[in-house]
Amino acid sequence: MANAHTLRMVDYNQNSEVQALAASILSELIKKFAAKILVHLAPNEILNVCEYGCATGGSSIAPIRAIEELAGQRKVVIIMNDLPMNDWKTLETTIEAKFPRIDFKYLAKTMYSPIAEEASIHLGYSCFAQHWLDNGAPTGLSGDALWANQLPMNCLERQSWEKASRDNWTNKLLLRANEIVPGGRLIIHIHSSLNCGNLSENFAETLRKAKFQMITNKELSPEQAIDLHIPQYCKSPAEIFNILCTPEMSSLWQMEEAHYQQLPCDELFEQSNIKKQIGFLKGFLDSTLRTSLNQLQINRFWDHVSQFASNDSTALTSNGMSTFISLKRLG
Repeated sequence: MANAHTLRMVDYNQNSEVQALAASILSELIKKFAAKILVHLAPNEILNVCEYGCATGGSSIAPIRAIEELAGQRKVVIIMNDLPMNDWKTLETTIEAKFPRIDFKYLAKTMYSPIAEEASIHLGYSCFAQHWLDNGAPTGLSGDALWANQLPMNCLERQSWEKASRDNWTNKLLLRANEIVPGGRLIIHIHSSLNCGNLSENFAETLRKAKFQMITNKELSPEQAIDLHIPQYCKSPAEIFNILCTPEMSSLWQMEEAHYQQLPCDELFEQSNIKKQIGFLKGFLDSTLRTSLNQLQINRFWDHVSQFASNDSTALTSNGMSTFISLKRLG
């Protein structure tokens, strides 16, 4: 099992172009606002950084490089945080050889818990992490939906997922407010939905069709169909900013800059390459599929996906919506 898990995580790094694109955009915000932090640090003061949800490092390189370039000869300590089942060996191999002057620390626990000591972090950042729900799926999903965003807005199941995501977002902001020093920054990329709450990625609809086909062919039991879901909830701009604009959050965080945009994956990646796109999707979905399907069923699922994509070069495109935010800790 360990070897299979390691292989999956290595595959994630090798199929993380979309994550790396978002990280490169996030890095521009890091360059801009980390520079403002450094102005107020004494020349010999250590720059303390934390990456929340680092995965295996593929999308960490651009942000770390931006931080290193800004810091110059200043000592930098970066806490790399992710869940205990993360492939920590691959993470270390990916980043430590590239950044020998940086002191890395590794912390295996959920980001929805305290990560650092009170007022100890100057710069926190997170890329492609906040849409994954902390405690997994709050309910099963009816019909052929794989994401709660594919259910109607008035559906009780969807509303429970929306609440779980809202609670996660609130909790994360409160936890980071305790850890980040006054004047420090939290810079985040949030994988988002369209402003109507639906998903913009074509691949999500194609995967929904594959689930429907398996239900139709009786390749899934009724219980498996309900349990076959991805524990992500992509928030709309309103769901993100409404929390930030509450009196409680406004007293803790000043929103300095925000961008809501669709990632231009079509312009940068060969998204019509079905084999490559399925590799990308497997990199972050297969571990979830294994919780409800056996290997034969997983193979059948991807067979259906391939068939639906074979006559449509846009069927697996990943042009998702993204929200980039820089928050300044008040106090």
